[in-house]
Amino acid sequence: MIFPSARVMLLSLLRDRGALAMAFVLPPLIFLIFAAIFTGSSGDQLRLHIGVADLARTPATSRLVQVLLQEPTLRVTFNDAAGADDVRSLVKNGSVDLGIILRGDLNGREAGAPVLLVTHEARAIAGAIMAGHLQRLLSVHMPDVAFAQVLADLEAIGGITSEQRAWIDQVFREKATDAQTDPRPRSVGLIATESALPATAGWAVSYYAGAVAVMFLLLAGIQGAISLIEERRLGVYDRLLAGPRPIAGIIAGKFLFLVVQGTLQAVLVFTAASIFYGVNFIASFGLWLITTLVVAAATSGLALSLCAICSSRQQAQVLSTFVVLIISAAGGSMVPRFFMPPWLQALGWWTPNAWSIQAYSSALTPGSSVSSLVTAWGILMAMAAGALLFTLCVSLRRRSI
Repeated sequence: MIFPSARVMLLSLLRDRGALAMAFVLPPLIFLIFAAIFTGSSGDQLRLHIGVADLARTPATSRLVQVLLQEPTLRVTFNDAAGADDVRSLVKNGSVDLGIILRGDLNGREAGAPVLLVTHEARAIAGAIMAGHLQRLLSVHMPDVAFAQVLADLEAIGGITSEQRAWIDQVFREKATDAQTDPRPRSVGLIATESALPATAGWAVSYYAGAVAVMFLLLAGIQGAISLIEERRLGVYDRLLAGPRPIAGIIAGKFLFLVVQGTLQAVLVFTAASIFYGVNFIASFGLWLITTLVVAAATSGLALSLCAICSSRQQAQVLSTFVVLIISAAGGSMVPRFFMPPWLQALGWWTPNAWSIQAYSSALTPGSSVSSLVTAWGILMAMAAGALLFTLCVSLRRRSI
């Protein structure tokens, strides 16, 4: 009985294309996505997107800007006329991972650290990564600035004589060339960090609340949309299909239910985030509610379209698991998108997850760009409309649901 039982299972697997894909196609695809994420988030392959503003406009800061622009491991947004508020806005809107404001001469610290890193709480680790990367760039490409910072530290501790200063200058000139092959950080006190957001708890958690909410709205939407297949199989719609344009009405009713269900699920997720982590979504409740409705619409439309092309519950479950895992991984619901290589970040914009996360971030961030939020809303609504139209076309072609 052992081998016949195994043979029956093998034949069942071979006949079920969905199960076959889940067993042998999904694992390597998921591996490739996560391998791209985690190999890209280490070493020089992590290409952070930074916004730069040079307020000091000294020869040293101009050199640093050129170093940043020419650095292949960074993506730089720079404008000569950009100010500190412009950089902070880019960080708030999620247009860049973090900002760099050059607010003073790199060879002095009379007004504090001359380099200010502007971070977002949802991407706080990007600031720590960039601080170390910036120190390495200074040590390799601008060793004179790195050594000048060491000298400034010495003078701040207790001062040095003119003879000692002359000797140190001579040593620094001799060691400047050696520093290019010994890029150890020497820029203590050069960099300061600030958050682009008010000092309120919950900013980082709000990102994960949005990311988790959209993923579970997809999963729950699929389970609700599967009822289309079950009710079709049981003949529930036999009478309804005899009336004028019944299919569109049934699809619209299912869509409305899934949107309401998804909205309530998002309320529960953000309520838990508010109670346990201090995420204050009530302060932006109007924008949050609109965002939640359009996110629920996009995920519900996608769920209906996936179920429309399936002929059995098993096919729908297999296909939905496959699709939800792929788009959730690529869209940022599992790993923050700034960890991903640029090509995967670009691919993520084709998923509802990425736009949902962007919409929630813009809705909950004070001072965020309205155009960024409206753009996310528009794209999510377009996804919902396209998915509904596809569902209707497939259903009309089959003449049933």
